[in-house]
Amino acid sequence: MNDDLSDLLRRLDHAASPAEVFGPLAGDQEATLRRRYRALARAAHPDRHPAAADAAHRAFTALASWHERARQQIARGVYGAAPRITATHRGRRYEGFAEPLPGDVCELYPAHADGEAVLLKVARRPRDGDLLTAEARALRQIARDLAGQPLRAHLPTLADSFALADASGERRLVNVLLAEPATLSLSAVLRAFPAGIDPADAAWVFNRILAALGAAHSLGLVHGALNPDHVLIRPADHNAILLDWCYSVPIGEPLRAFCPPYAADYPPEVLARRPATPATDLFLAARCVTRLLSGQGDAARLPPRVPAAIRALLSACLIPAPHRRPADAWQVFDDFRDILRERYGPPAFRPFPMQADTGAPGSARPV
Repeated sequence: MNDDLSDLLRRLDHAASPAEVFGPLAGDQEATLRRRYRALARAAHPDRHPAAADAAHRAFTALASWHERARQQIARGVYGAAPRITATHRGRRYEGFAEPLPGDVCELYPAHADGEAVLLKVARRPRDGDLLTAEARALRQIARDLAGQPLRAHLPTLADSFALADASGERRLVNVLLAEPATLSLSAVLRAFPAGIDPADAAWVFNRILAALGAAHSLGLVHGALNPDHVLIRPADHNAILLDWCYSVPIGEPLRAFCPPYAADYPPEVLARRPATPATDLFLAARCVTRLLSGQGDAARLPPRVPAAIRALLSACLIPAPHRRPADAWQVFDDFRDILRERYGPPAFRPFPMQADTGAPGSARPV
């Protein structure tokens, strides 16, 4: 093996980023990358090293992999930047450059793995690992039991779960979720419309929430944290995704924790450490939708534009005593659908007053 091939292999083996292989790319980054890649590929081609064909083949293959990662970084505008988080698990390398988003118990890092957009949920404290374990368990059950069903679209996808050592050596659990493109959270909607939105615009959102809950309850799961931060909507196709299954428990168990920013939205049984049931989720769903309609979680303070039948349905879901509250998400779904048909006629696609940007999940613009 000649010295040039040895030096190249050494560089490839020790590189931590494409920039350490191809160097800075000034001007037209794609054109510069192509030139440098071709030059290195020619130098490493196995035909040039018949006496070291295996080593040359290894270098040639590694160069192709680094070239693809460089192209992906150029496309995302992050070539040469230092990642905020990196992790490797089961042969997949996760790399995130954006600022993390703060969650209740996690830092949320937008990232990519092999060109696929993902979200790394990293426990803020090692002791919160049990909540990420609960989420991973729930999402694995959802993936297994709802595979191929249309309702699967309302629930997130777990791509991976592992422990990651931080700078101090402490190990924190990480859940990797597939990104949901062109979506925005209900919190973003409320920031844009602090006095709430038209009931006709909120109708499909509530329908999707009820469908997601119906699916989860059929699997024996209580979500336990339904609030505007944890509902993503995709206005383009009227889908909604129910996020953050860290608080989920089997039906009949008390919640292990609740979201402090929304403590006032929980029903009495949660604060009393009593069993959580489908009625618990329906209380939280009604709180969420009353916020969407009025900016507040109190059904008694809904604006006059909310039809009386919708007001009555939400009030029933907010009865403090869980045994008097609706406990069947599919029955509430059917009741709500009847109300909508009587009030608005046959279902029709209604453009939402906000659209999601096609960049980062959760970004939005009013229309």
